[in-house]
Amino acid sequence: MTEDSGLNKVTDVVSTLIDGMPAPIKRNFLKAFGRLSTAALDIPIAWLEGKADEIRASSQARIQIIKSEGVKFSTQVEIPQAYIDKASEKYAAKIIREQINLDVISQKAAEELSNENFTNPDDSDKEISEDWLNEFETNARQMSSEEMRFIFSKILANEAKSPGNFSVRTMRLISQLDNQAAKLFQKLCSCAISMQVGNHVIDTRVVSLDGSAASNSLTKYGLPFDNLNVLQEYGLIISDYNSYMNYTPCVVNEQNSVGLPFKLSDSHFEFLPLDRDKYDKNVKLNGVAFSKSGKELYNVIPKEPNAIYKADFETFLEKRYLKMVPVKTS
Repeated sequence: MTEDSGLNKVTDVVSTLIDGMPAPIKRNFLKAFGRLSTAALDIPIAWLEGKADEIRASSQARIQIIKSEGVKFSTQVEIPQAYIDKASEKYAAKIIREQINLDVISQKAAEELSNENFTNPDDSDKEISEDWLNEFETNARQMSSEEMRFIFSKILANEAKSPGNFSVRTMRLISQLDNQAAKLFQKLCSCAISMQVGNHVIDTRVVSLDGSAASNSLTKYGLPFDNLNVLQEYGLIISDYNSYMNYTPCVVNEQNSVGLPFKLSDSHFEFLPLDRDKYDKNVKLNGVAFSKSGKELYNVIPKEPNAIYKADFETFLEKRYLKMVPVKTS
């Protein structure tokens, strides 16, 4: 696929979005898109009118400055012209590579939003801040792997929907994860349950079942104590590996309704009592709790469902006269 066809695809996706997107989300996305993507230069949208000439003029000015400084440098210092040409080519290749990363991330974010069902849009007037966009652009331009581009596109799409969901600290954290820590965090997210209200994440944790995570009760699932320490050092989980949270709102009541479903591997569940007399009415679940940044990232990390952990979690619940059942959708 040529770069032109890729940019045209971005433009087509965004043009499709314009009609169906709620105004606040559209405003935020176009602000980000106009900053990040080269395709924005030619999008026929009133919001971006006048921006194309401004960006082109700015780009041309930079080119002239670079040329001017290059000539000045070469005349002052005895450096072979071939070396200068090669250095210029490498610098240009770096700039192009970084811009392609931003274009791909913008395209994926557009696709994410195009698949969104905006039945209950956030009507707030919150706007993506310039400081947030600066930080996002700085980090996103370095993301060349498919996995990291996917994560950053999810971050951008979610921030457009609800500005303030992702802190600058969280963006820096995810961009600094090494490959080992990233894989460990994906394992953790794949075993975690999460209680959320709208965009607000109340709690996310991996239940330590019948043991203690600090004593390697999660080793079977690839999360021994040493691996948890790696995640804690990165600031993705809290230091107390056996904290607890009350999940009673997730229990189906006698009227056969639930106050708040919970998530596991991006699917929604509720706790159904198997015996209303015997189950503990105060459902406290101990385990490894996510930090603030970990909770922000939970919804954008691709999950790989852990069937072994899920089966053991269901056995753990049965001993407490509870059953995990999928939430019925109307």
